[in-house]
Amino acid sequence: MIKAVVFDVDDTLYDQRAPFVAALKSLMPTVDADINQLFQAYRCQSASVYAKVAAGHWSHEEMAVKRLNHALHQQGLAPVSTETAVDFERAYATGLQRIQLFPGLPTALDQLKDQFQLGIITNGKTQHQLDKVMQLQMHRWIDREAIITSEEVGLAKPDPQIFTLMNHRLNLRASEVAYVGDCYGMDVKGAKQAGWHAFWFNHRNLETPDGDWIPDQTVGDSLELQDLLLALTAVAECS
Repeated sequence: MIKAVVFDVDDTLYDQRAPFVAALKSLMPTVDADINQLFQAYRCQSASVYAKVAAGHWSHEEMAVKRLNHALHQQGLAPVSTETAVDFERAYATGLQRIQLFPGLPTALDQLKDQFQLGIITNGKTQHQLDKVMQLQMHRWIDREAIITSEEVGLAKPDPQIFTLMNHRLNLRASEVAYVGDCYGMDVKGAKQAGWHAFWFNHRNLETPDGDWIPDQTVGDSLELQDLLLALTAVAECS
């Protein structure tokens, strides 16, 4: 029986693509590429680039340049200058200060809070991720003790140990926790390896990779996610 629901942050609680596209269009208006594929290529580097910064191998400037240019290269586009890459990173970070929860999530969270423990597991720098959590007003539903960032614990998704750490914080067994995330490789795989339920928020309509990890539920937009979470609440109320 599920007793807790834990969320990813980036592109799960809010639309991470919007500030990315806004920054891209403001600095590189002539870029001719599939924006969704470019965004996914940029996002897919998150775990590796933050690990290199945390280990001291890259500065934040190096991360900004290498990350953007790697994504551009994957789409067959020419690299940009250091100045442009750093300006892009700043514009993107500014856009993240205006993020809002996906439609339907506030209603679902209001209902969930009455029936389940709630938490967050997110990769990234602690203060950076907490700033997003505050901007999204997630403190209305989730206590700080139930928020785990990869930087603060020295573990990162998809390592199942970061999920196991949340088990201890919530004082629950793995089978009693469900994870909601948008990334199959980090969220679905990591949660299932840890013995959790996994709800895949596949709102980018990505193909399911070949693998052994099957999500317990898959939804394609934020209103479907709201319906799933409200249905979960309804089942809990009846039990």
